[in-house]
Amino acid sequence: MKDNSLEILKYIEIAKKKHKEGKIYEANEIYKKLINQKIYTYDLLISYGLFNKDINNLKTAKNLFISSIKKYPSKIEPYILLAEIFRRENNFNDALKTLQVAKNIEKQNPDVDYNLAISYKTIKLSQEALVSIDVAINKKPENQIYKILKADILIDCFEDEKAQELLLNLQLKNNSLLYFQREILISRIFINQKKYIQAEKVLLELRKLFRKQKILYLNLSDLYFKNKELEKGILILKEGIKNFPKFIPLRFNLGIMYRNLGMIELSIKTHIEILLDDQFNSNSYYELSTMYDFSDHNDLLKTLLNVDIGNLSQKEKIYFGYSKSNIYHQKKEYKKSSYFLKIANEEKLKIQPSDIKRKFNTGEKYRNLKIGKNLNIKRTADSNRYLFIVGMPRCGSTLLESILSLNPEVKDLGEVSFLEESLQQTDDLLEVKNLYEEKVKLINSKKKIFTDKNLFNFLYCPIIYKLFPMARIIHCSRNPLDNILSIYRTNFLNQSFSSSLKDITDLYIYQMKLMHEYKRKFGSKIYSYDHDKVVHNPEVGIKNLINWLDWKWSDKYLSPQKNKRSVFTASSAQVREKINSLSSGYWKNYEDLLKPISSLFPSYN
Repeated sequence: MKDNSLEILKYIEIAKKKHKEGKIYEANEIYKKLINQKIYTYDLLISYGLFNKDINNLKTAKNLFISSIKKYPSKIEPYILLAEIFRRENNFNDALKTLQVAKNIEKQNPDVDYNLAISYKTIKLSQEALVSIDVAINKKPENQIYKILKADILIDCFEDEKAQELLLNLQLKNNSLLYFQREILISRIFINQKKYIQAEKVLLELRKLFRKQKILYLNLSDLYFKNKELEKGILILKEGIKNFPKFIPLRFNLGIMYRNLGMIELSIKTHIEILLDDQFNSNSYYELSTMYDFSDHNDLLKTLLNVDIGNLSQKEKIYFGYSKSNIYHQKKEYKKSSYFLKIANEEKLKIQPSDIKRKFNTGEKYRNLKIGKNLNIKRTADSNRYLFIVGMPRCGSTLLESILSLNPEVKDLGEVSFLEESLQQTDDLLEVKNLYEEKVKLINSKKKIFTDKNLFNFLYCPIIYKLFPMARIIHCSRNPLDNILSIYRTNFLNQSFSSSLKDITDLYIYQMKLMHEYKRKFGSKIYSYDHDKVVHNPEVGIKNLINWLDWKWSDKYLSPQKNKRSVFTASSAQVREKINSLSSGYWKNYEDLLKPISSLFPSYN
């Protein structure tokens, strides 16, 4: 090859063509020969970087973009591409720093502001994201992509009406990718509004036009997951997988749905097949580690245990950390389990700091709220329909809901955020009541009793007492050290306090004190359900609960593992087992890990 730019450009175009044809090895060989000549033109560094990014070789792509920045520091594109790599690695600080450097170089470039908005949105800094995308739109108002992103950010801010207005004002051809993106966002708005039928209609219409869009099948499966129509979700995922057999996110969603339906063997099989194609898939390793011991797949177990966490991205450190901890827990090697558990949680806190202050502030707000005596709430039979299950995560509430939903008149809502959402929408408590009941009606169930298992509703007990005078509250609790450890061992995606032992403990103690106060205030409205007593003596514990509810007794309540309902919590695999006390007192295996907090619970030591 000649040492000149035109010759290099010619070979770059050949490599791009090979890449487009799916001839990855041939394309890579061309790029490698060019790189080995050490003729580092801008086009070569960017093209080879994009190639590696596309085939998910992020380490090489990152190095190429860094080299491009060093050699051509005034060019903006490599900064934007490097920031994208940092985002994919969950390294958001470096992504933002990189984009700020680019902004200082070329202040009027709207693509930098656009990418800043993407970065802020990803880390849920919605106001900062809105500022950045508005700057981009002001610089280039004709750019429809920027407006699509702004609508996406507005949806994150619960500004659905503004987002919908912005989207509907876009003039787009119905066969364009931008039209596809707009309709996906409109379906999200309908999902947020619990208008699942409208959301489904939008997505199914898109399927007629965009069958080759993988993301469409993901969005449909997410809709069916949220609407708890898992059978539909499985069918749409199978259709998507038939069209895109190597697209792992579809297969991963299928594994999750199998698990939530109680089809544990099929879930395990699906995740094993993913790992056979992608042996370092941290998500599938994590899912498997919660329900399988790898006894028939020693090669995969060896791969998992030999992964060097130090060389991984933050996200992979988290998932491999939890996975290794779970496996060592199964092997009863608790010191090793603790070691990797601490790594996983420390990495999680770096990405998402604890939200415990917000929970304390919410609890105190409603604890001290002066509810007007003139608020006239009728004690109607309808309000008798609600059973609120409250407490801490991992307190045994999934088993409790499985027991309750064996009553044919009960519809289990699961961990819905209906009450919290309604309180965020208005300060008018009568309107809060109406909004809550409207959300329940959208479930479209003919059942007479609804269980709401949003455990953090303990923060709103005064509101429940006032708005639903005939409703019941069941406070679920277990051994505090078992409960705290179980939370710390679970990879919660939306409860960032769960990665700090101190914060879990502080919230546990606060929750117990708050519920003790509310039990004094609201008397027989609140039932104290002790998970440990139930698993040690199910017949007595469950009969006491059923008697308190004034339900007719049946022996079926003693066999919740036979319940065929879908389960959407971290306990979805365990709840399929017979009632047992195997996890009671297991905190003692982690005494060293729990030393900083165990002295706070002397009666349990």
